[in-house]
Parts: sequence; structure tokens; C-alpha cells
Amino acid sequence: MSSLPLSTLDLVCLLMDSPERPLDFAVFLDFKGDPGAEALERGARSARNLYASTRCGVVDGCWVPLEPAASEPAIRAVRREECVGDVERFIKTPFRLVQEPPVRQLWVSDARTGGGSLMTRIHHCAADLLSGLAWIRHQLRVAAGVDEECTEPREIAVPTIADPPPGAKRNPGWACCDPLWTRAGELSGDRCWTTFSVEAGPLLEISRATAGFTFNDVLAVAALDTLHEWNRVHGARRRKVGIWLPVNTRRDPFSGFGNASSRIRVRRVYSEGSCLADKCRAVRFQVDRARERGEWVVPQRTVLSRLPLRFGAPLVRRYLNRPWADMGTAAFSHVQRWPGYGDPVFDGLTGLGVLGAMHRRHALMIVAVTRPDRTWLTITYDPALLSRGDIDRIRDLYAGMIAAARREV
Repeated sequence: MSSLPLSTLDLVCLLMDSPERPLDFAVFLDFKGDPGAEALERGARSARNLYASTRCGVVDGCWVPLEPAASEPAIRAVRREECVGDVERFIKTPFRLVQEPPVRQLWVSDARTGGGSLMTRIHHCAADLLSGLAWIRHQLRVAAGVDEECTEPREIAVPTIADPPPGAKRNPGWACCDPLWTRAGELSGDRCWTTFSVEAGPLLEISRATAGFTFNDVLAVAALDTLHEWNRVHGARRRKVGIWLPVNTRRDPFSGFGNASSRIRVRRVYSEGSCLADKCRAVRFQVDRARERGEWVVPQRTVLSRLPLRFGAPLVRRYLNRPWADMGTAAFSHVQRWPGYGDPVFDGLTGLGVLGAMHRRHALMIVAVTRPDRTWLTITYDPALLSRGDIDRIRDLYAGMIAAARREV
């Protein structure tokens, strides 16, 4: 397996990583059964070979294969009753991408329940959430004996990005959204999270053909209204609220492994008295317009990205942090169709969470994953800006809005 330059999106995630806002994410899966640490190790080794960038290090902007000993899956197994501090260290320990793979795992077994938690942490320069879920799915299928183990490294196969329309523009000319109300404080490198679930119920039956909007639009409206209400109760109701929403830019929705999720901006432009359907259609209109105009466009490798990193990195960071680029009030993601959505290897799940990678302009982000009739949501937040009590209230606001949407539908 030869070395390969990082794609534009991979490179952005590498360069924008910082101690204040680490650009990695983690997937937490709670199982009612124990797949076994050895089986998980075998599956992880196979996933590293199948998705070969995850057995590489990053040197001068390229994926470079690591020596076999260094590329062995870094999965640790601990017992829940003995794991005080292990999870915190697992989340906080920075990646050393020059000398270790961009994926690490922790299996926490629970003797009391007979189950456990599989925690998978992935640096964003290696994968987006869709690719991360594909990696875990393969691991679990090999661990369960459903798929054969991949014993030799494959060639790196990155996603093929769709062609944008003519004249596509990444940042349309409009004023930036306002920030979320927070407590006084400075950005920290700490990330805390809370995970909860809501019953999707009749919301899953909504179709664009009949209603003019989708379940994803309902969840986006709930996020916009939650952010607006949070600002309102803290005396900042005039702040313009928007979300940074991901768009899958792959030509084939699940092909290739790596980063292919760009983002668009969706604003709360509807009136206070609008009904749910009108709010959702207002969101759908913005999403469709952004897609058609190519706001999601991902540039090919630019002159700056071809410079040696020590010269190009400061310029790229300055460009990506330009103050007039609108990143919304907070990031929101929902994955409804994903690799393994209906796979039996996920049937034993009792909980699902995603610790997000926040932008430095955001105090929190919300990630939602649906399977099969329940949506699991994780709020990731900076504890230097928002307290756990704040997040509990934001969680309750969001859950209440979904409950109201179910009644209105």
C-alpha cells in the first residue's frame, strides 16, 4: 500500500484541529450482550485493513502506512466497575497522527448486565460519521462471524465527490448568524455530552411527496426553535439563529471511505406563529436552494493546500476562520439512512451516542441518529461556556418540541 495525499476535506480537518476545539468524534454503542474483546479486536484489525487509511499515519499531508506493530488496533478492554478515569482519558488524550492510527477504541464490559459499551474515537481527518459507522459495522460483522476477516491492507479508496453546479459559491453573501447565549468564559478543550432519545412515531411517516418536507426537516426546526428559545429566555430574542447542517456530497451515498460531508447554513426565517408544516417547508426550501446553488461545493486541491504544511497551514487556518463566513449559531446533524441502518449486528443496541467535533464559534452541537423507530440525540458542549444544568434545560426544550411535533402531525 502506497502513500496518498489527504483530500481537501481531510486536510481541512487536520489543519483546523486545535487544543481548544479538537477535531475528532466518538461513537458510543451500548450493547445488551457482550461480543467479546477478542472478537472485537479481530473485527477492528479487519476494518483497519479494509479501510486502509485507518492503519496509516499522517506525514506532510499524506497518508503513510505505519509499521505493522504500530498499526495494530488500539482497542483496550476494561471492566465498568474498574474504569474510573479510563473513559475521560480515552476522550481527552490527543491523537498523535504522525505515529499512530486515527482510530482508537475502548470496550467497557459490564458484569452486572452481561453487556457493555463500545467506544470508538475517530479523528475527523480520516472519516466523517457515515464512514465511521461503516468502519464499526464491518468490525461488528467480522466479530459476529458474518463477514470474513480482511487480512491484507487494501488500497485507499476515497469517496467520489459530486460535481457542483456552474457558478457554485461556498459562502453566499449574507450576514452571519448570531451566537448562542452562554455564560462568561473562554473556550476550553473540554467536551462534555448528554445523550437522550425520542420516539419518532408518526414523524417517520412524513414524506416530501405528500407533505412537502421530511423527518429531517422536523428535527432541524426543533433545533432552530430550541436555540431561539434558549436565547429568548436569556434576553437575547433578537439574535438571528441558524444551524450548520451537513450535506452528503458523495456521488454514491455510501461509497468510498473518508470525508464527504460538507455543510450548508439554514436559518430560522419563519414567523413566531407559523405552524409546524410551514416551518418545515421554510427549512426544506433553504436546503433545496443551497443544494441547487452548490453552497456545499468542496474545492479541489488549491494552491495553498499544495504548499508544504509549515507554510500553507497558517494561511489555510486564517482563511477558514475568516469572520464573515457564516457558521450558524450551532451545528446540527441527523443521520437517518446510514451503513448498517437495518443490519442485525446492531439489533442488540440499548443506547447510541455521538460525541461531536465542535467549531470554535459554537458552544454546543447536536447529533442525531435514527434506528429504526427511535432517534438518539447527543448534545456535545463546552463546560466552560454552558453548565450541565443549562444542557439539561436545552435537552428538555428539544424533547418537548419533538413531542409537540408528534401531536401536531
